[in-house]
Amino acid sequence: MTLDETSLSLDGDTDIVLRRDFSHPPDKVWRALTEPALIRQWLSSDLTDCRMDARPGGSFRYDWPEFFFSGPVLEAKAPHHLLLVEHFNGDTTQGPTVTTTLAPDGPGTRMTVVMRYKDATARALAVEQGFTDGLSEVYGQIEQLGFPG
Repeated sequence: MTLDETSLSLDGDTDIVLRRDFSHPPDKVWRALTEPALIRQWLSSDLTDCRMDARPGGSFRYDWPEFFFSGPVLEAKAPHHLLLVEHFNGDTTQGPTVTTTLAPDGPGTRMTVVMRYKDATARALAVEQGFTDGLSEVYGQIEQLGFPG
């Protein structure tokens, strides 16, 4: 896998697994995933609200004009591990548990994201509704960040 590639695969009945390599070290990729000012730069220029409290017991919320994602942060061990639950439009009955792991890979980082749905039907619906569309391009924007400060 090269820096401009994202691997996206289905694993078992419930998981969607995304892998991507970055030239940035884990502490910078962690910042990109947890600092609202940086999240706005790579996730979407259309965000109307962006909040992230990356600690156990914290929460996140990303709002677009038409929809939002939000949920609790269950685990956070900077700069290598983040576990949260992702709800779409506040529906707490659906949505995956998302585990993000950042591992050093030479001077860069190998990111692995596992989105685990409650069952095969929920995963199939998420794929059908397009929740995995564009992930390669979106995460690819992290590579372009300048990381101020």
